[in-house]
Amino acid sequence: MPELVASAVGFALGLLLLPAFIPGVRVRGMGGALKVGVVCGLLSVLFGKLLVFLLSLVFLLPILLTGPIARFVIQCFVNAILLSVATKFVDGIEFDRRRSAIWAAVALTIFQMVVRHLV
Repeated sequence: MPELVASAVGFALGLLLLPAFIPGVRVRGMGGALKVGVVCGLLSVLFGKLLVFLLSLVFLLPILLTGPIARFVIQCFVNAILLSVATKFVDGIEFDRRRSAIWAAVALTIFQMVVRHLV
C-alpha cells in the first residue's frame, strides 16, 4: 500500500510540473493530476514490473550492451504505456500530439529517478 501511495503522489506531482516544461501538455488542475496519478500509480504497481520484465526480455542484447541507458529507455516506454492507458480511463490530462506524450513519459521517468535517489 505505501508503494501505491508513493507512486500515485509521484505521478501526480510530476504531471503538475509537465505543462511548464513540455508544450502540448494540458493538466486539468490538481484534481485531474491526482486522478491520473492514482490511475498511473495503480497501473504501475500492478503491471509496471511485468512490463519492465517483458520489455527487458525483448531488448536483452541492447541492455547488455548499454546497461543503464537501456533501462532508462525501457522505463520511458513503460511510463508512456501507463500514460496512454490512464488517459483512456481518466480525463485529467491531454496531449496535443503523440510527441508530447513521449516527452512527458521521458520527463516523468527523469522525475521518478530523481525522487527515488532523494528518498
